[in-house]
Amino acid sequence: MSDVEQECLVSVLLPAYNSRHLISTAIESVLKQTERRFELIVIDDCSTDDTAEVVAHYAHADARIRLLHMASNGGPAAARNVGFDVARGRWIALIDSDDAYVPQRLTRLLHLADANAADMVSDNLLMRPVGGTPYLLIPPELLSSPQHLSAAEFVLRNIGDPKHPRLSYGFMQPMIRRDFLLGNDLRHDERNRFGEDFMLYMACLRAGARWWITPEVLYHYATRPGSLTEVQSSGDLLRIAELEAGYLNDPAIMRDTALCSALRLHKAKIDRAYYYRAFTDAIKLRQFRRAGRLLTDSRWSSCYIAQETLRQAPIIARKVLRGGYLLKAERIT
Repeated sequence: MSDVEQECLVSVLLPAYNSRHLISTAIESVLKQTERRFELIVIDDCSTDDTAEVVAHYAHADARIRLLHMASNGGPAAARNVGFDVARGRWIALIDSDDAYVPQRLTRLLHLADANAADMVSDNLLMRPVGGTPYLLIPPELLSSPQHLSAAEFVLRNIGDPKHPRLSYGFMQPMIRRDFLLGNDLRHDERNRFGEDFMLYMACLRAGARWWITPEVLYHYATRPGSLTEVQSSGDLLRIAELEAGYLNDPAIMRDTALCSALRLHKAKIDRAYYYRAFTDAIKLRQFRRAGRLLTDSRWSSCYIAQETLRQAPIIARKVLRGGYLLKAERIT
């Protein structure tokens, strides 16, 4: 029986936009999986280079690869939702066009899922900053053996602390049972190009997902200056803050004191980033009246803006010394 005739266990979704120089590594890392019962769905998000031609070459050689084309550029969340709609596997896995799987990744995650009756399973990530030193997303002292991940723990591990300033579980790329997503009508919020993964994972946990994580390093994650994971618009941040405010008004969540405490801490971090981003955008656009309103928008807004300005000052100074940078401001009406 050929690979394509076997039952499809995993649908791997790969959104792509202008990735012709990067995408071959991602595709080949999926094709090298020891678990062969998968399909690879590449969603081309209206690339203006020849990304689609590169993918078509692979698809011609391997029937497990499917190439889809977005009608208009919608961003990674919209592209993944298209993949959700056509996926045939029992599980849905994600990969970005500049990342790579270790060959045993699907095999090991499927074993973790079976052993723990999980709805979501994920691994540790090797973070690979371009021009920087690779590091583990989750340090060994925080994850030494496979463990269940609660909603409260997930939220807390997206806040960071002085000992682990770069820690953010929202970077994880879990494999999720497709029938769990379908049964709970869960999708990415297509309005967000930052934090959309965090929002989906929280929705899964709120719906009762059992999430298990393993310390095995099975995913290599590239980070690049100016990527969507590093650029936060005020609109993206506001939607995350509004989502968490809704959670904090949910009676079921209110009964979970650990989760409520974690959400309040995380929302304060998001609020601080939102007010700073919205305030600086307003100043750049010479919307001084709006900037003034933001200073008095809440009892904490002026404090948040001041705190984040102090935190950002050394970062801005370093960028200026390196030759400056361009910032895109988002206009909110």
